[in-house]
Amino acid sequence: MRLSNALSTTAAVLHLIGKAQAKAVFAHYMIGTVDKDHAQQDIDNAISVGLDGFALNIGDPTESYVGATLEYLYEYASGTGFKLFVSMDLSASGAACSAGRSCCNGPNDYSSIFSQYLSNEASYLGPNGLPMISTYSSGGVVPDAWHSWKVSLDFQMYFVPMFDDTDGYYDSTSEWWSNWGNLVDGVFSWEAAWPTVADGSSTDVGSLSPDMPLINSASASQKSYMIALSTLQYKDAYGTNLYRAGGLNLPIRMNNILGIASELDFVEIITWNDGPESHYIGNVWSESSDSSVMYSSPQAAFPHAAWQPLVTSFIEAYKAGGTMAPPSGATAVGSMWYKTILQDASCSGATPPSGWSTGTDSLTWAIVLPSGSSGMKACLTSNGSVISTVSVNPGLNFGSPTGVQAGAQMLQLLDSAGNVVMTATGGECISSSCPAGMYNMNYQVVGLSADGGSASCSS
Repeated sequence: MRLSNALSTTAAVLHLIGKAQAKAVFAHYMIGTVDKDHAQQDIDNAISVGLDGFALNIGDPTESYVGATLEYLYEYASGTGFKLFVSMDLSASGAACSAGRSCCNGPNDYSSIFSQYLSNEASYLGPNGLPMISTYSSGGVVPDAWHSWKVSLDFQMYFVPMFDDTDGYYDSTSEWWSNWGNLVDGVFSWEAAWPTVADGSSTDVGSLSPDMPLINSASASQKSYMIALSTLQYKDAYGTNLYRAGGLNLPIRMNNILGIASELDFVEIITWNDGPESHYIGNVWSESSDSSVMYSSPQAAFPHAAWQPLVTSFIEAYKAGGTMAPPSGATAVGSMWYKTILQDASCSGATPPSGWSTGTDSLTWAIVLPSGSSGMKACLTSNGSVISTVSVNPGLNFGSPTGVQAGAQMLQLLDSAGNVVMTATGGECISSSCPAGMYNMNYQVVGLSADGGSASCSS
C-alpha cells in the first residue's frame, strides 16, 4: 500500500471514530547524539510531566546521529501513547548548507525521514487525522516551492509550520494569509515566547500581544494555532550572546494562556533539552552536550527539572479549562529560580550578552496551591535576610522580589500559624564576583520539598 493510501485510510477511520487529538501539549526536542537509554528516559520523564509528545527539531538531516536517535525515539514511543512529529529546522540546515554540507534543498532534504516515519504508530495525528509536520523557520523557501513539497507527499500531512521569519507574519496581514494561508493547517509562533532582546518592560514579560493578531486570523481562516510557552532565552554559544528576559515570563504566560485556552489548539513548550539556549525543562545529557557551553552542561549543575511540577499543573488546567492546582493531590508544588551573579558583577575578558541590562537581582518563585487553602504565605530569604513575605492563595501564585544578596537563597511556604510547610533551598550560591568567568544568565531552579532546614548553597 502506498504511504498516501495508508494515511488516507487512517484519516478516514479517525474521523469516523473521533480519535484525532486536540488540546495537546508538546515540548520542542533537539535531535542530537543521545544514548538509547537516555532517549527512553526522556520519553518516560515527558510522560510523567503530562506531555503528549515531542516536536523533533532536526537541523541537518544528513548528520550521522539523526537516524539512530529517531529510531530510538519512535521505537520506544510506539505503544506508549506518547507521540512524535518532525520539526524541520531550516535555519540550521541552511547554515549547514552554507558551511559546505549537502542539505541544500530545503524541506526536500527530509523526504527519507518522512517516508520512514510519517505512518509510524507514534506519529502525532492532527485534527484531520494526518501526521503533523512543523518547522523552525521558512528557510527562505517561497510559497510555490512549499506547495511542490506538499505535492511530493500527496498533501498527506497536518502542516503547522513556524514561519514567523516571513514578511507580514506578526502583523497577520491579508497579504501574508493570501501568500501562505492555503499552505498551512495551522501556525506556530516561536519568537512570541519571550520579550524582544533589551525589552525590560514588565508589561511585555509573558504578554500574548504578539500572538493575538495571529490567533484571531487563524480562527477566522479555520486554521489552528500552536502557542509557545517558555522560561528564558540565554545563549552564549556559536557566535550568539543574548539574553531575553526570563524571570516571571513562565508563570505570567501560563496565566495568560489559560485565560484564552478555549481559543487555542496546541501548546509547544520551548524546550525539553536545548542546553545552549537555557530554556530546557528536561535532561541535558553529557553525550549531547558541547563542553564549550559551560552554563548548561551536566557538569555545570544547572538542572531545570524543578519547573516540571508547574508544567504538569499547567497542562492539567489547560486541558480541563480550569485553574492550576497541585497534581496528584499534593499539598503544593512550586520552585524558585535565580541567576548566580549580580548585575554589578565584572567579568574580566568577557562580554555581557545583548539584553544584559534587562536582568535584575531577583529571587523569582511560583507556587501552586489547592482549592481550600487559606492563610498561607511565601517567605523569600536572601543571604539570611527576608526580602519578601506575601500571602498565597489557591491556584498559581508568583513573584520576583529584588534585593537579592550574594550567598544562599531560600523559599519557604508557611501555614497560617507561621510553621514551615515546604522549603526550596540548596542551589548554587549567588556570587558577588564572576566565578565562571562569564556573564551567566542561566537560572538555578530549586523545587519545593517537605524537607525543612536552613538556607544552604553550593559553591
